[in-house]
Amino acid sequence: MLDRWLSTGRARTLARYACLLEAVHRPELRPILDHGTVLRVQARDLLARAGAPDPRRQGDQFVAFVDGLLFDRLVGAGALSAPPAGSAESRADLRSAVRTLLRAFTGG
Repeated sequence: MLDRWLSTGRARTLARYACLLEAVHRPELRPILDHGTVLRVQARDLLARAGAPDPRRQGDQFVAFVDGLLFDRLVGAGALSAPPAGSAESRADLRSAVRTLLRAFTGG
């Protein structure tokens, strides 16, 4: 899914980031930020089932870290050095990053 957000869903993902940045300056757009609540709840549940010691805090951090990874690959330095989005190498690299993060949170 992450690789899809970077490849075929790239325009949508960039638009989402643009909306989030605009919401910082325009309070009427702040409800856009509520979308992230669903992802955070899912991450908390995942980490609770995986045995994380503080799933609420770590779930929120997990979403923030993954969001940062996506942002970096779309518009940051990662856009210059990461494997091309949509490639098997990109999917493997993202999978490895997420697994590393999950192990860090669960001690696994």
